[in-house]
Amino acid sequence: MKFLPRRFLEEFFLYSSQFVLFFILVLFTSPRVIRPDSYVIVALIGFLMLQIGLLARYGHRPLARFLFSFITPAAFTIGRLLNLNKLPFDMATVFLWAIAFYLGLLQAIDLISKHKWPKRIAEMFLSLGTILTFVFFYFYLNLRVDVSEAYANGSISFAELERSLSVGNFIPAFLAFTRPVQHVFIIFGALMFGLFQVSDKIKQISLKYRLDAVYSVVEPPTAPIDSVKALNTGETRNVVILYADLWNFTPIAEKEGPAATIGLLNRYYALWDLVARRHNGIIEQFVGDTAIIIFGLLGETDAVDAAVGCAHDFLTQFVYFQDELAEHRLPLVKHIGIGIHAGPVTTGALTVASGNARIAVIGETVNVAARFDSLCREFKQDLLISQAVYKDLTLENQSLFQPMGEVQVRNMNQLQVVYGSK
Repeated sequence: MKFLPRRFLEEFFLYSSQFVLFFILVLFTSPRVIRPDSYVIVALIGFLMLQIGLLARYGHRPLARFLFSFITPAAFTIGRLLNLNKLPFDMATVFLWAIAFYLGLLQAIDLISKHKWPKRIAEMFLSLGTILTFVFFYFYLNLRVDVSEAYANGSISFAELERSLSVGNFIPAFLAFTRPVQHVFIIFGALMFGLFQVSDKIKQISLKYRLDAVYSVVEPPTAPIDSVKALNTGETRNVVILYADLWNFTPIAEKEGPAATIGLLNRYYALWDLVARRHNGIIEQFVGDTAIIIFGLLGETDAVDAAVGCAHDFLTQFVYFQDELAEHRLPLVKHIGIGIHAGPVTTGALTVASGNARIAVIGETVNVAARFDSLCREFKQDLLISQAVYKDLTLENQSLFQPMGEVQVRNMNQLQVVYGSK
């Protein structure tokens, strides 16, 4: 499952944990006199990992995104209160809570918003928050180093050191921080970087909305004209069938309701439509969460490799598909099963009352592909292929698979070898 590890890394480097990472670096590089005990820092890192993990899994929900953002500030505050011999509250602790509230709230608003302008505004303020976080912690580290050196050489008492780091001293200390020209240059550079980041985010949001408008609804698959002409009458042809469906789709649909289910299926169909076209596959039909795609209908010699390539292409895109579902607050599907089998089918062009024609395939080849799809759960694989497919693959594609065992398929006397990904 590539989705959660990738989401974890994105949360770790890009989203709500960014300011906590800055803070931990500040703590590690602070002089010992004002550095929290090691167990406080270690506990903070542990709670940060917990927060990132929860946000990676549930962060697509606005309320969870907001509430889980407070895990590390709460853990650090409790640790400081237990560590009574050190300063329990200072401007960094207050800012830790403030930025958690600020970023958590804006990220929740971004998730709730369905229109691009609220999202643009939220992204703009999120980028501003990132800039302020960097500037503040750079200022705060500089302040901690200066007052620690002053305390070490006896220029100030420990009480004065505490007052220097208190919230009440924030404005005077920050104004003093901005006097050196190098600090002004750093602040200006951070602001310019933030402006570029905002511009890039706005472009991404606009592009995403244009793509949503194009792919939000997929028309039912219709047969290519050349294929219809070639199949006006029914006949038997050797083809490759790709049969796929989502795991546990029915419980998800019953739980999430019709609107969310249709939104999920529209994007699921759109992805299969794009991937199938890319590999010269013909979509026979979409039924619920099931997609049936035909390869080699017109006698293409590379049909098995095209089918396997299509499956691998879809599985690569499936991770990004899950991201898109999370962004649109649609039901999250974790797994898909894909079965591929090659053999003869009865095929022909069916014309419905509207006059549109679609290709239909009938036969045991389709049933075997469906059986291999259902076996994905048993073998804990997202793609299974039959021996009929495996033997015709190129050596390069064969190297991607290994035999998983033999199974009995209905209406077939011989056991069928199942191949799965290595």
